[in-house]
Amino acid sequence: MLRQKFFVLFPSLFAAAQVFAVSVYEPFSYPVGDLAGQGGWVLTAGTNPKVQAGTLAVPGLMPATDGNSLVFGNSQMEVRRFMKNEAEVIFGTPGAEFDGQYWYSLAFKVTDLGSLNTDGDFIAAFSSTNQTAEYGGRLYLRKDPLGAANGYNIGVSKDSGAAADIAWSSTVYLVGQTNFVVCRYFTADSTEDTLLWINPDPSTYGAPIGSEPPPTLTASSGLNPLLKVGQIVLHQASANPGLGSIIVDEIRVEGDWPDVTPIPLTMSITQTNGSDVYMSWGGHQNGFIQQATNLTPPVTWSNLNSFPANARINSYTATNATSDPVPKFFRLVRWYAE
Repeated sequence: MLRQKFFVLFPSLFAAAQVFAVSVYEPFSYPVGDLAGQGGWVLTAGTNPKVQAGTLAVPGLMPATDGNSLVFGNSQMEVRRFMKNEAEVIFGTPGAEFDGQYWYSLAFKVTDLGSLNTDGDFIAAFSSTNQTAEYGGRLYLRKDPLGAANGYNIGVSKDSGAAADIAWSSTVYLVGQTNFVVCRYFTADSTEDTLLWINPDPSTYGAPIGSEPPPTLTASSGLNPLLKVGQIVLHQASANPGLGSIIVDEIRVEGDWPDVTPIPLTMSITQTNGSDVYMSWGGHQNGFIQQATNLTPPVTWSNLNSFPANARINSYTATNATSDPVPKFFRLVRWYAE
């Protein structure tokens, strides 16, 4: 509490949308069983992947883990989820898809290499309702070509499946290891590289735009044929060759590094100038500062910063906060478009 009970800090975490970018947080919080038909996921090829109990944790993220997880493998499979855009929410333009910069992050654990070969296959990518045969920001896995037991490599390409266009890490990852990756993709611009970060240092999560660490992999060759992005895709081309089993979890899609590596929004609050309240917090993901005058249900929260919220900032000053003789409660809120 601050001075004469005028101000009480009430931190909160939900989700926040970015200006004209899609927003997804997918912890697979569905009943155990088939995924398709839940949460907007549509099966477009092969066998329905399964929601299973248990999660993959990514320490340092907010939240580090939630819900359940998804498992697939040993068969052809493709599921797609449409990603709502703020334009759909604010301006009523259903199905709107946009060009530009898109980022996704996800955790995965290979539990059985199966018949995966050294050519590899992609397990995740972006796509579009109008270009369903194109996949942007392909996340590849291949059996280790040097023959490490239960070993595999991680790779990325812009869109191409050609061997020359896939950038591979020489690091050997092992069956049973949980990995966290971040991918950046640009639509319809052959001059922009597709970037991939593999197990980035948690100290870099939530870093301001432009302050993210150097990427692990850079895919420079090939085109970016997707004109727009509107879907996140999980994929396996066939049972043979193909992975025997993989778990995927904690998928996030937004518009930049801090949005897909969100950190706990710990807030501090200080009264300044005798009348203003200065709030600051860790991380640079989008968000709202909200205010209420009591915490008796039903609580009415009002936004202090405008929508769409661009919390590429990590502080906010509520001016003249002591002018009303009532308590004031503040919270920091993230909100997704979905």
